[in-house]
Amino acid sequence: MSKSELPDRVDAYKLADQLTHLDGVVSSTRLSRLAEAVLSQDAEFKASLDFNRDAEQRRVVTGEVSGSVELECQRCLQAVKHTIDSRFHLAIVYNDEMAKALPSGLEPLMLLPDQPLDVAEVIEDEVLLSLPMHAMHAQGECEIQTEFKPDDSEAGETSTQKDNPFKVLESLKKRS
Repeated sequence: MSKSELPDRVDAYKLADQLTHLDGVVSSTRLSRLAEAVLSQDAEFKASLDFNRDAEQRRVVTGEVSGSVELECQRCLQAVKHTIDSRFHLAIVYNDEMAKALPSGLEPLMLLPDQPLDVAEVIEDEVLLSLPMHAMHAQGECEIQTEFKPDDSEAGETSTQKDNPFKVLESLKKRS
């Protein structure tokens, strides 16, 4: 059974004050930046978001997102499947001073009090941050063709020595 689609926009300040939990999916059609970064992606990503307040009464959003994407392997240039299973802890802030004052376990989520939160954008940011810097198959799983071995005709060409551009300098050295 498919979960319901998460809303497009929410009032994050109000939801945090009401200690709200959202659970559902985000359609991949709402994740345009992700589509540009991957070869293919799941039709939808499962996500859950908890809006609440921490011990210092900061409004926080904690959540999880899961799904999978296909990336281009940097060794063999073939598709490699990457599973997304990301957890995040965000503090809702509206200026730089608030963001700088956050403890190390919280990332800032810049949002003005009257500005709605784009749920898909938060989910997309987390998915993009969880992508590997260099996607590669596990060692030994790549479909790399055998190493390049030049045939004999090319080997003969590379073994002949090319003219040294500094040969002229050698003649100048002999004159002095």
